Amino acid sequence: MCGRARCTLRADDIPRACHRNDGPIRHVNMDRYRPSYNVGPGMNIPVVRRDNGSNTDVAGVVLHCMKWGLIPSFTKKSDKPDFFKMFNARSESVCEKASFRRLLPKSRCLVAVEGFYEWKKDVSKKQPYYIHFKDGRPLVFAALYDSWENSEGEKLHTFTILTTSASSTFQWLHDRMPVILGDKGSTDAWLNGSKTDMLLKPYENPDLVWYPVTPAIGTTEDTRKEFYLKVLLNKES
Repeated sequence: MCGRARCTLRADDIPRACHRNDGPIRHVNMDRYRPSYNVGPGMNIPVVRRDNGSNTDVAGVVLHCMKWGLIPSFTKKSDKPDFFKMFNARSESVCEKASFRRLLPKSRCLVAVEGFYEWKKDVSKKQPYYIHFKDGRPLVFAALYDSWENSEGEKLHTFTILTTSASSTFQWLHDRMPVILGDKGSTDAWLNGSKTDMLLKPYENPDLVWYPVTPAIGTTEDTRKEFYLKVLLNKES
């Protein structure tokens, strides 16, 4: 669920999409950000997190480019990171599983994208659809992040997107969907560590729409497909 997304937002637009307009914004590793119409696990995406390590008296946020696909900090230093193992986390069990439970107090973040892709399974094929807001504003997902250091001393920052059961209008396509935080109140509550029960719910508002796209989004390896996707997806802009 939610293993492909479109993220071509400008860096300055991401905090605004997350309703972070009232404090300082520090950038970390943003030189690694490559806007793309087809982002998958293992690729770099900016996330918004609280600036717990700031030296200033004013609380701000960090725009931090991380790899999609959580690698827990307790992973063995000699292990090869597997970004596909935890690119999503079921919201119903984040309070139970050790990989996620310990991140809930202080390691929450927000992921802003223009939309995401999901596949409809038919008898003989899978048809991908692009899901986005009708008015074109970015979607903001609830996420958790962690950091891991390998045997060479390199520190890797990664995140996972939380999912929940599908909304009533989305069930025809899939039984799961990302946790979408639709307003400032919900993004504030998520970042500030509020209880998750009322936040990790299906997005039921009618402004979420979709349309079919090319099966080429099933891979992120062929850069020529990026141009094709750009032309195809520009129809809504």
